[in-house]
Amino acid sequence: NKVLEGRPHIEDAIRNRQVQLVINTTDSNKAISDSKSLRRATLMQKVPYYTTMAGAEAAAMAIKALKAGNLEVQPLQSYF
Repeated sequence: NKVLEGRPHIEDAIRNRQVQLVINTTDSNKAISDSKSLRRATLMQKVPYYTTMAGAEAAAMAIKALKAGNLEVQPLQSYF
């Protein structure tokens, strides 16, 4: 549930360690303001938190590579 919809909500799940990753995109200043408590909860529980689809996609690709066992270090220049 969203925080405004009452308990239990996403912040409770984060604090109970039921959430391992958060992707929270916003499209308005009010939504950004409303997500402050969510950002704080993820920070306090050390849960990865992504606010853009590009960031979330990069994280998903990294997780996939890590699970496949083919994660390797390369210089940044090799990607461009």
